Amino acid sequence: MSPAQLSAFGCLFLGGFGVAFVTGLASQVEAQGVHLILTSSPIRLFCMLAGIACGAMLFFRLPEMGLALFFLAGLVKGDPHFESLPMDLTLAVAGMVVVAVCTRMVIGGMPLRLPIEYVWYVPLLGMMILSLSYTPDLFSGFDKLLRFVCLTSIGILAPFVLFDDANKLRRFFVFMAIGGFVIAMQSLATMQGESRLVSPSGLNTELGAASAVAIVILWGMLFPEWPLVRRLLLYPVIGILALALVGSGGRFANLSTGICILLGALLCRKLFGDLLIAGAIGVASLPFLRIPEDSLQYLSSLANPSSAMGTRQGLMLLGIKTFSEHPLFGVGLQGFRWLSPNPLTYNYPHNLILELGSEMGVLAAIAFVALAYLSFRESIRQLRSPQIRGNAVVSTVFLLLVYVFLDAMISGDINDLRFMWFVFGLPFVLRQLQLGSHAARVSAISCAPTEFTKPHPIPQR
Repeated sequence: MSPAQLSAFGCLFLGGFGVAFVTGLASQVEAQGVHLILTSSPIRLFCMLAGIACGAMLFFRLPEMGLALFFLAGLVKGDPHFESLPMDLTLAVAGMVVVAVCTRMVIGGMPLRLPIEYVWYVPLLGMMILSLSYTPDLFSGFDKLLRFVCLTSIGILAPFVLFDDANKLRRFFVFMAIGGFVIAMQSLATMQGESRLVSPSGLNTELGAASAVAIVILWGMLFPEWPLVRRLLLYPVIGILALALVGSGGRFANLSTGICILLGALLCRKLFGDLLIAGAIGVASLPFLRIPEDSLQYLSSLANPSSAMGTRQGLMLLGIKTFSEHPLFGVGLQGFRWLSPNPLTYNYPHNLILELGSEMGVLAAIAFVALAYLSFRESIRQLRSPQIRGNAVVSTVFLLLVYVFLDAMISGDINDLRFMWFVFGLPFVLRQLQLGSHAARVSAISCAPTEFTKPHPIPQR
C-alpha cells in the first residue's frame, strides 16, 4: 500500500468516527434547540438569533477574536447562564473558527504553510492511533484522540492561516487579556468569606490561568512599548488581575507568573522600575484588601514543596512507575486512569511528559520534548536577532512559552493544554511573518529603478 493510499485510509478511518461524533452532537443540538424554541418568547428568541448572527459576522471579520474565545470558552462554559445553550460553547466557537479558517483558505487564497518542525506531530499522532489497539478503555481512548484531532488541532493549525499579519497576533493577545480581565472582575464581584475565588465555571485553577495569561500579555507586550504615563493607566488593571490570581490560590499559576514577570524585566530593563512601583503599591494596599484566607493558606504551602505538590506527587510517581514498566508503547491512550487509585478524578499524572510516556511510550514523549525544544530555540533566536528582538510580540511569545511549559509540567492533559500547543507554534508563525516581510522588501528593492534599470533618454541628433 502506497503512502498516499495509507493516508487516505487513515483519513477515512478517523472520518468515520468523526461522523459518529458529529451525529451525536447534531441530535443533542436538535433536542436542546427544540426545547429552547418551545420555552422562549418570540422576542427573546429573535434577540438570541440576532446576537448569534452578529457574533458570527464579527468572528468572520475578526477571526483572531474567535480564536481567543475558543481558548476562553472552556473557562466560562460551566456558568449556569450557559446551560440553556443548544450546544457546547467550546464546540460552537470551534466550529466558527474552522469555518473562518476554511473561508480564508478557499476564498481568500491563504495557504496553510506548516513549519518543518511540525513533522514531530507525525510520531505523536501515530502512537496515539497505535495505542488504541491495546488501550484498556477503547471508548475513552477514541474520545481523547478525537478531541485532539478535532479540537486541540485547531490551536495547532489555525495560527498559520489567521495570523498573516503581526497586527492580528497583537489583537489576539489583546482579546485574551480582555477576556482574562473580565473573568477576574467577575470573580472579585463574587468574593465572599474565606473561600478561594473561582472562574464562572467554578474552578480556581481556571481563574488563575486566565489571570496569569492576561498579566503576562500586558507585561510583555504593552508595558515595554508604552511610556510611563500610559503604563500607569494599566496599573489598576494589573492590580485587579493580580488580586484575582492571588485570590484563586493557584500555587503554580502564581509562581509561574512571578517567574515570567522577572524574565520580562530582564528582557526590558525599564520594567524594573515598574516592578518596584507596583510592588510598593501592592504592599501599601494589603491592609485594605480582603484576600480569602483559604487562598493565603494554599499559597503559603509553596514554602514546603512536598506539601504544595499534594496528590500530584503520588500521581507523578505512578506515572514514572508506569513509564518505566512500559517504556516502548505505554499502557494505551487513556490507560493511565485504570492504574490510578481514583480513575474518575485523577485520570492523568499532571505532567505531560509522564502522561505521553506512560500511555504511548518513549516515542511520544520524545516528540513532545522535541517540539518544545524547537519552539524555545526559535523564540530565543528571535530574541537575539537584531532585526526583530525589539519587537514586544517576540518577548511576549517567549514569556508565554515559559508559562505554558511550566504549566504542562504540573497540570493538565494533552487536551486541557490546548493553549500550550497553540503557543508552541507562535515562534514559527513569527518566523514566517519575518520571512514574508523580508521577501516583500527584497521584491520592492528589486523592482525599484537603479542606475542599470533606469531608462536612459535617447540622444537627439
